[in-house]
This record gives sequence, structure tokens and C-alpha cells, in this order.
Amino acid sequence: MESHDDGTRKCYFPSAVEEATHDKWTVRQILVQLGLFSEIKSLRVDVTEFHARQGIVLTDVEITSFYSRRPDGVAFNDKNKHCVFLEFTRQMDSVTSSPEGDWAESKELEKNARYGMHIYFINHLSALHGRPWNCTQANFTVGARGSLKQTQFQGRLRLLRVTNSKARDKIRALTV
Repeated sequence: MESHDDGTRKCYFPSAVEEATHDKWTVRQILVQLGLFSEIKSLRVDVTEFHARQGIVLTDVEITSFYSRRPDGVAFNDKNKHCVFLEFTRQMDSVTSSPEGDWAESKELEKNARYGMHIYFINHLSALHGRPWNCTQANFTVGARGSLKQTQFQGRLRLLRVTNSKARDKIRALTV
């Protein structure tokens, strides 16, 4: 893992418990990590008010579902105050193609839509509470040799502060 000059890691991945396993974090757990969660009652109010501003009325079940959603992974960069939702897809998960014929782009749009409101909510809450955090999403399609969109993949690794090209090449080689 790449480090800053002071030796601290550029990004850390708390959902990666060990090399072979991981624990998916809920949006609520992510909010705790970012210092944006104090109690469940206020979180429910924040979620309700946020959606009401969008013209959306949620039931109690939908409110709970919203903050219980679990992205595949999450990365934090404390120095730059950047939180990244990580989503992973295998080519086999995307056998059908879009009318335009690009299954990868279709899957990309689907993944972005799944967490778009969550990311918007976290950024809104961060600004509301005067916290400097910025939340984004990085999607990775992995596991099928030759199916990787290399420019996209490299860009997402740079987003995670993997700046060393040899490290990015090694990750790519281990991925496909």
C-alpha cells in the first residue's frame, strides 16, 4: 500500500478484514467513521429531510433500508478527506449488453444509480455539519481476462491514490 512521506497510508480499507475476507460496511457505519452520525433518531430525521428536499417521501422501512445499504467496499483517505464507495462486478454478472452494445457501460450506470443518492446524502450531510469530507464512487469490473477497460481501471486506482505505475500494473495483472 502506498504511503505519504510521514509513513501513513494514503488510503485505508476498513472493510478488508484480512486478505481473504471482508466485512461490508453499512452507510451508517461509514457515517460513524466520517463523524457524521451521533444517534439513530437524528440520522432518521436527516434521511427523511434530505429526501423530502428531493420531493421523495420515505416509509420507515425505506429509511432503515437507506442507511443499511452496503457497498462492496469502502476506502478512506484521512489526509484528503476523501471517502470512496467501491463496487466490484465480474464480467459474468453482465452477460446482457445494452442496446448500444456496451455491457460494461450499462453496468457502470447501474452501479452509479444504486449509490448515487447515498453519496449525495453523505456530501450534503458533510457540508451541513461543516465536515470537509467528499464522497465518490469507484466501480471495478474484474475477473475476465481481456475484458478490462484499462484506462478506466487505471484512473480508478489513481482515485485511490495508487500513484505508482508499477503498483497499478501489478494490481491489474492480479485482477484479470
